[in-house]
Amino acid sequence: MGSQPKQENTTSSTTSSTKSLPKYRWEEIHKHNKSDDCWTVVKGKVYDVTSWVPNHPGGRLILNGAGRESTALFHSYHPLHVEGVLKKYEIGQVEDYQPFYSWDSEFYTVLKKRVEAHLKEKGITGSDSPLLYLKTLLIIVSWFTFYYLTFIKGYVAAAFLLGIAHSQFGISIGHDGNHGAFSRNPIICRIAALAMDIMGGSSIVWVHQHNVGHHPYANREGGFYNEDYDADSTSSWPLFRTHPSLPWKPHHRFQHIYMFILMNMVGLKWAISDIKWVMKRRYNDIDFYQLSTMDLVVLAIAKTVFVIYSIVIPFYMNSFWKALLMITIYVSTNGSLFILNFAVNHLLEDNVFPDRDSKDRDWAKLQVVTASNYSTDSTFWTVFSGGLNHQIEHHLFPSISHVYLPEIAPIVQLTCKEFNVPYTNKSTYGEACYSYYKFLEKMGRNPDEKTAKKTN
Repeated sequence: MGSQPKQENTTSSTTSSTKSLPKYRWEEIHKHNKSDDCWTVVKGKVYDVTSWVPNHPGGRLILNGAGRESTALFHSYHPLHVEGVLKKYEIGQVEDYQPFYSWDSEFYTVLKKRVEAHLKEKGITGSDSPLLYLKTLLIIVSWFTFYYLTFIKGYVAAAFLLGIAHSQFGISIGHDGNHGAFSRNPIICRIAALAMDIMGGSSIVWVHQHNVGHHPYANREGGFYNEDYDADSTSSWPLFRTHPSLPWKPHHRFQHIYMFILMNMVGLKWAISDIKWVMKRRYNDIDFYQLSTMDLVVLAIAKTVFVIYSIVIPFYMNSFWKALLMITIYVSTNGSLFILNFAVNHLLEDNVFPDRDSKDRDWAKLQVVTASNYSTDSTFWTVFSGGLNHQIEHHLFPSISHVYLPEIAPIVQLTCKEFNVPYTNKSTYGEACYSYYKFLEKMGRNPDEKTAKKTN
């Protein structure tokens, strides 16, 4: 990965105790990204948490921060009282640490206190919801039922329902599992996380793209050789321009049209591209933590199983053209639902894209203004979207299961109002999709032409 990207505007101060600590360059810190040699960085301090890895309540979730900056990961996944625990693992400081984000405001502290108090009063742990277990069972049963009706019995119309059930593996099960939000038991979370592998993707790649590359840096601009940028909003370039900082290409004029065609094939793309990322041991510019032999075995088995159930069996049980039609329907339904559930949360006209000119660098506030909710009063959309309609709450508290996000939403809204933080909530899913369409259209315009018109 090279050196850590240069970061601007620090709000941290150097104390006398900090001055006495050894200084480490990012090149050295990056080397300690293993389960048996794990360093991490929080607010410029370097911590050797190797001895804590085997005992971490979140299991291997701790490796998300191995060998890298993990301030946002640490604070968003832990309650307030845990912050003091890090002190005993402190071994040094980062040389020339200049963070982009600020952690000095009261907003997140007040919000976390309120949310933690509310959940404690209600007796809610934030995970292990009976409703989520029931939902998971229904998704699994639905998938096998529609798979049987589609590829074994040959009912073409059932392929659409199979695509819906297939998307739910990732949206409602794998997403919570990879965030450690499915259960307090890390083994159960790991099993739930494998839903990404079952649907043809890779939980390993997803963790690095989504947990490490997106959540800490939502809509954050970056280059192509930095780690501190949003891997989701910038990684589709040059095919798509989905961030104001990305260079414009002539074909982007039509991206608001071809996006809705190509997104249907995203499931097949993952099945192939994930192998490439694992072989490179990085997602774009995000280095993977050291993978175990079991990680590679799981990937190989999952890809093999995917080929068997999505290609071999359908063509074996049906005529070529019928199998091709059913596969196309189910893959397209899965891909479009998956993309349109995640994209409408951050790539809308109202969303903010932090850059070097941003004056307010408060991390928690930026999580709110870079995200958008929709239909938060709808039980259907909360269930069907895996809680992604409460994206703001999810980004502030990623370790809370999507089942419980409606429980904390009023607290988040109230606190945002008190601190004058804009809170976007589209009234309908259709409104969110339309705003996404308009955003793609806007990003597809040549910014140089716009500048020229203003000059003239």
